[in-house]
Amino acid sequence: MASRMAGIEPAFPCPLPLEEVPARFRELIGLDAIPEQVDFTAAGTAVEDGLALTRLRYRNCLGESIHAIAILPAERSGTLAGVVCTNGTSSTAEDVAHPLYHRKTPHRGPLYGWGREMVRRGFAALTFTPKGASARRGTLEAWEEEQKLLLPFGRSQLAVVADEAVRAARVLGAMDGVDAGRIGLTGMSLGGWTSWLGMVAAPWVKTAAPIAGGLGTMRANIDHGLVWRHSSFAFVPHMLRYFDHPQLIAATIAPRPFMMVAPLADEDMPSDGVDVFVDYVSRVYAQAGVPERFLVRRPPGHHVFTMQYFEWAVEWFERWL
Repeated sequence: MASRMAGIEPAFPCPLPLEEVPARFRELIGLDAIPEQVDFTAAGTAVEDGLALTRLRYRNCLGESIHAIAILPAERSGTLAGVVCTNGTSSTAEDVAHPLYHRKTPHRGPLYGWGREMVRRGFAALTFTPKGASARRGTLEAWEEEQKLLLPFGRSQLAVVADEAVRAARVLGAMDGVDAGRIGLTGMSLGGWTSWLGMVAAPWVKTAAPIAGGLGTMRANIDHGLVWRHSSFAFVPHMLRYFDHPQLIAATIAPRPFMMVAPLADEDMPSDGVDVFVDYVSRVYAQAGVPERFLVRRPPGHHVFTMQYFEWAVEWFERWL
């Protein structure tokens, strides 16, 4: 269904060459430089079923205290690659760190325990509840008010999400037994956004595997997507004057390895926008001589995190981390 904005063109269009996109994106969302070292505190470690769970606190760029859970094997030798595992809007870090890897229902609701399962597959993991998740944002009215009040300062909630993801990756990389040079990011829905935003913001992140993370084109989403499913944080002011998601990912992530899952009937990702995204970004990777580093899985299905999608993410990290 076409929106009221379908067909509108950007004011003062000024398409940018790819080399200018990273700096402009940081400016548009108000993303400050992220420190190389992130202070964090640990509140103790519990060993459960052979896994060591450490509860942590660190602060984001707004000074907010973020609760995170680092998960590592209780007994290990050598160093492990690390994966930041981030939940979707209606889920929490506690769900990701649930003792049992399972789904309560096949076609709706979150996947539970997949952070611990990532560790059982040979990685270290860290999970946190990102800004924008229901458990943190309060009412939708309060969430929108915060976005409104940040904008005059040249800041946005999108920048805070990116900041939290990169700080989480820094914290995970600082844990004993984790190789800071082999860090990946993954997550579902809002967690998918968090994953690719973190990789956009941090050139040292090795790879990411967002699942149903909203990538495609902003233009397709505005023209005929279900825009009511997204708060205003997803719509970056002025962005379409300069570039869209394909150019952003090509300019900031390529040629690093990048995989995403885009279900064909995903309510948050219009399929024709994903077509445009895949065509553009795959050509950039091919021109760089590394087409194997870019993979888009397009299964049938809707906006849900299945165990198959998790398996694809694990396979990707086994290959590239």
